[in-house]
Amino acid sequence: MLSGGLWGKGVYKEGNAEIPLVTIVTVTYNAELHLLQALESILNQTYRNIEVIVIDGGSTDKTLEIIFELEAKIDYWISEKDNGIYDAMNKGLKLARGKWIGFKNADDWYLPDAIEKLVNCGLIENAEIYYGNSCSILNEIPLEISPFFTDHKTLGGKPGIDHRSTFFLTEFHKNVPFNLSYKLAADFDVFCRMIKYGGRFLHLNSFISYKRFGGASDGVSILKETFLINCHYFSVFKAFYSTIKSFLFFCFWKISNFILLIFLGEKRYYIFKSRKIKRLPL
Repeated sequence: MLSGGLWGKGVYKEGNAEIPLVTIVTVTYNAELHLLQALESILNQTYRNIEVIVIDGGSTDKTLEIIFELEAKIDYWISEKDNGIYDAMNKGLKLARGKWIGFKNADDWYLPDAIEKLVNCGLIENAEIYYGNSCSILNEIPLEISPFFTDHKTLGGKPGIDHRSTFFLTEFHKNVPFNLSYKLAADFDVFCRMIKYGGRFLHLNSFISYKRFGGASDGVSILKETFLINCHYFSVFKAFYSTIKSFLFFCFWKISNFILLIFLGEKRYYIFKSRKIKRLPL
């Protein structure tokens, strides 16, 4: 096990009612390609009172080199083998000292004012879960994006909530950790349990983060776990309905995008897909 950061030097950040401390946990494993971008998006936020925790699963690439370069700005980091992304997220959750906590995957990144939006809303509203919209990456060079609008009232279906654009009251989340029996949909399970335990959701109708596609949860493999979770918290009927709807949505999404790309061409395809979103800063 390796660890480091400001805590090892006795430096701990604090917050107060006007300037609360916000913890952002970045989980990573062999993510040298995008990790620097993810961490810099946290460190360069317009809101400054942020506690940065990095949980690495024992990477063998250049991940640790990137962490070492930024160590003076990271509150705590640890590198050791774990049992997957949700185990790493639970580790970060246990360590978090901020009033609010968010999780940033190593291959995604925040908009510059994401956390400022959370704090401004949290100071005047009363909820345990704040969530915003995401920008889905269509093409990286040049950057082309499309909107992913979220809504907790459709939880279990589409669009649902994107955990990459969600912030939680830390003490509330610590009582509802991720269930490690789920490998792809433990975040969905957490949202369902938070509803069960009386968690209040508030939609920040703003774009919070950029997200890349390509993970296992972007395919149909996740449907088995969401089916079981829907059965557990809702009903078999809801589970079947949600699973079939999500599968058909996925198929329609893939086929419609293919047809649009063929008929519109690449340039007009990106213009069409991004028609509901204004150009946002990196």
